[in-house]
Order: sequence, then structure tokens, then C-alpha cells
Amino acid sequence: MLKIGIVGAGTIGRMHSEAIQNRADCVLAAVADVLPGRAEALADGAPCYTDYTQMCAQMCGQSMLDAVIINLPHGLHCEAGVYFLSHGVSVLMEKPMANTAAECDEMIRAAQKSGAKLAVGHVQRYFPAYEIIKQYCELGELGPLTMVTEIRNTDYFTNRPAWFLRKKSAGGGIVMNYGAHTLDKLFYTTGLCISDVSAVMSNRLTKDDVEAAAQVLLRLENGVSVSASYCGCHVPGFYETVFYFTHGAVKTDGGERVWLGKDGSYKELALPAQNGTFIARQLSEFVKFLRAEPCNIASAEYGRAVVAALERIYRAAN
Repeated sequence: MLKIGIVGAGTIGRMHSEAIQNRADCVLAAVADVLPGRAEALADGAPCYTDYTQMCAQMCGQSMLDAVIINLPHGLHCEAGVYFLSHGVSVLMEKPMANTAAECDEMIRAAQKSGAKLAVGHVQRYFPAYEIIKQYCELGELGPLTMVTEIRNTDYFTNRPAWFLRKKSAGGGIVMNYGAHTLDKLFYTTGLCISDVSAVMSNRLTKDDVEAAAQVLLRLENGVSVSASYCGCHVPGFYETVFYFTHGAVKTDGGERVWLGKDGSYKELALPAQNGTFIARQLSEFVKFLRAEPCNIASAEYGRAVVAALERIYRAAN
């Protein structure tokens, strides 16, 4: 029985809690959240704390904690991750892994020193649409990949926790949050890294020190171009990613549905049946990872590569 704790009891923390409680081979061992009462709301009787260091000290002292899932503001990822890893507790870190590649390196070193395991919660691989797109990229049925476009518009600043709107705690704005997903799906489906970056960012909506809109142009190692446009102003929501090949295209609305474009029109494809939510599928892979079994979890090195790419995008914009 794997004893898993949760640090950060917000919306994502609740999803992780439900996934843990739905598995017979895992138990929710403890929950920590700085806001009194919030941990209890999802703990289902597990011990609750307002300080994750106290949770670690007490639970590790009783051999009651094998791993933690950390869902804190991005600026706290490194501090919390290093703390648990240094105490021999394995970590699944929500994306992005940290605000900087240097912080990622700190966590990787802590894991190497203690022998604890470290993985990152990049979830695009758990959406069946991207598994289908990955197959088209690998098999070449539509010819070689030529370019990728993504547009993601959302009312980003409404009803969002305050920490998301501060550069120190979030690392950036809509690019740090949604751009991490874009890079994840690119890296996962193509297996390629970025060679060139250009970007423009702005915030004409609020006085917050994070961007509200951005346009990013990337070139992958093999020369494939990628354009990504994000608008977090008060605009209608829209989310579409299109992979263009020489003899067709495949598009998705954020991984929920997928269409094949061929012979002049698009046709929706049937998705394979999936067990549970994408968070539940991620937990299944994390459990395999902890047991040293073959798995499809995002490694710490993969998470670092995403953060390093995000840093390049921000440097290009500045």
C-alpha cells in the first residue's frame, strides 16, 4: 500500500485526492494546506496540517509517507520539492516544475542525493487525442510534419487565485501557465526540442506584472515551425491545436476531441476508451514509477526541459 500525501488542497489537489481514494493500492496519508480547514475538506479523515514541514516530520517519523503530490504556487515548488526529497520522500510535482531551470536542478540534485524519486505532472500524454497525434508524427501516414499552430483564448484574470497574477509566485502569466502545456504536447508528440524562439508579450488589461497576451514563434530541431497565440483578456474562449503534415492535418480542441483533415475536409476520429480521468491515469503511471516499473510519467529532466524552454521564450520577449 503506497502512502501518498497532498501539499496544496486547491482544485487540482481535490482531483488528486479523488484519484488516490479510488485506488485499492494507495491511501491518502495526509494533506497540508496553509489555509485552515481547506485540507480537511478533501482529506477524508487523513491527518491534516497547515505546515508541510510538520506533516513531513510527523508522517515520516511514523513511516507513513512514501510520496507527496505538490500543488503549490510555482514559486514554492523548489523549496517544497527539495524539502521532501531531502527527507527521502518521493515527489510528483505539478507543472511547471519550477520557475527556473536552476530551481529544477536543485530538486534533481536533492533527489539524486537522497535516492527519492521525482516526476512532473505534465498531463498532455494522458489525453488520447495527443496519443493519436503522436502516432501520426511517428508513422508518417500523412507525410512529414510541416508546422503546428495553437490558439488559446480565455478570460484568464477572472476568478483566478491572486498568486497566479504575480510574477514572483507564478513565474509569469498566460505563457507560463498555458505555454507549459503547449511545450509539453510538442515535446511529447514530436520527441523534438526547440532550436529558435521569438516572442511578443503584453498586458494592456491589468496592472499585474504578468503578461495577458502573447504570440510565440518556435522552430523545432528539424526545422518545423510552431506558432502559439494566447489571449487572456475578456474574450470568448477558444482552444485549438493543429498539426499540419504534407498530406493532411490533425487538429484537437485541447485534447478532448480530435479531427483528421484529409481530401479537403475534416472528419472527427473516435478516441480509444480511457479508464478514469487524466489525473487518475497520471496517478497510475506515478505508482508504476515509484515501483520501478515501466511507465509513461514525465521525468524530472523532461520537466526541466519545459522550464528551460519557457525561460527562452521570456528572454526572447524581453
